[in-house]
Amino acid sequence: MPREKSIAERFDAYVERVGGRLYKPCRRFLREALFGLVDKRSVLLSQIGRALREDSRLIHTEKRLSRNLANKRYDDAAVEEDYLRLVAPILRDERYPRPVIAVDLTDIAKSRARKMPYLYKVHDGSKDEIAKGYQVVSIEAVGVRGRRLPLVSRLFSQSAPGFKSQNATTLEAVATVAPHVPEDAFWVFDSGFDGRVFLERLDGLGISYAVRVKLSNNRFVHTPEGKMKVRELVELLPQPHTHRTKYHRPDITGRRQSLKLGFVRDVHLPKYTSGGRPSKRKLGERRYSLVVAQGIGLKPLVILTTEDVQTKEDAARVVDIYLERWGIEEANRFLKQGFKLEMVRALTWTGLKRMVQLVHLAYGFLALLVHGPRAQVERIASTFKAFGPVPEYMYYRLLEGIGELLRATMDGGP
Repeated sequence: MPREKSIAERFDAYVERVGGRLYKPCRRFLREALFGLVDKRSVLLSQIGRALREDSRLIHTEKRLSRNLANKRYDDAAVEEDYLRLVAPILRDERYPRPVIAVDLTDIAKSRARKMPYLYKVHDGSKDEIAKGYQVVSIEAVGVRGRRLPLVSRLFSQSAPGFKSQNATTLEAVATVAPHVPEDAFWVFDSGFDGRVFLERLDGLGISYAVRVKLSNNRFVHTPEGKMKVRELVELLPQPHTHRTKYHRPDITGRRQSLKLGFVRDVHLPKYTSGGRPSKRKLGERRYSLVVAQGIGLKPLVILTTEDVQTKEDAARVVDIYLERWGIEEANRFLKQGFKLEMVRALTWTGLKRMVQLVHLAYGFLALLVHGPRAQVERIASTFKAFGPVPEYMYYRLLEGIGELLRATMDGGP
């Protein structure tokens, strides 16, 4: 029976796999940055420098880290590609019988920043107000028992050079991830991604997906009953089925949420003319199903999906899959709270994007530990001083207890 690898050995192997194509000094920086992030739980270079405990003055360590953060020889695309190759096999085992690939946008608010590059208006979700900052597109896989596997995180700004649109940025991330996930993976998008052009591009990628539809817009759809607005369809559609889902806030309600379900098949979007106007008679080629769920909030949950929904069970499965997508929002909170991501202070655009990728890689390392021997990660998580058993989402506890276990691996070079 092979010996179980230590946490330090697994960290060494992880750095070599995701940074194997990097120039050696850049690979050393990757190791130091990842160690500093998990040890000090902060994106500040001063904190990462303190974690390294070098003989030289802290200011010199911080300047070296700053130079490497913007180093042009560091290949971000190669690191991202090698990370996806590393985690891709996990999506093909029994823990991911049909992976749910959740796509989400989150914000990094920098309301007090003045000199950081390409600041733009974002919606600060924590304060529900408009602030200066950046956006991040995140893609994460969800498996059985709430297992998570981060895939991609990319920072973007509408004022940055080369920016095309939010949809284009998201589609680029989806196109990067798609070759690394199983063909039967089911992609889930929140409201805001229900635009005609975005859906057409998704169809071009040949993926199965579900997207939440906003009721506030005036979108028309064609159903077997005729052409009507989505809002009108939802008002007229009966919801005769009930479904008790375990995914909607069981931690608060203490029980499964009871939903009312309705669905309609053979839904088509209008075919658009070259001028961008919907045709009055011609239908789009793609056939959808529309699922409506009442009981989650004040407004009904409306999901447009490529799945052929024929039964109550099919509709319930689509709703449950969509609710699983909310897990990525918990991951976004973890990145902000666990690594203090919103405190990022890099003054170069390259440095800002790279730091977001580094935080993503640190989270990815923790996720790989969770996917490894359960007893090993529970021993680490148990060192966190808290009441009760180790929770299913153990990343906060794991992050608290892992720093000292990795310190031994920092004595050598890359």
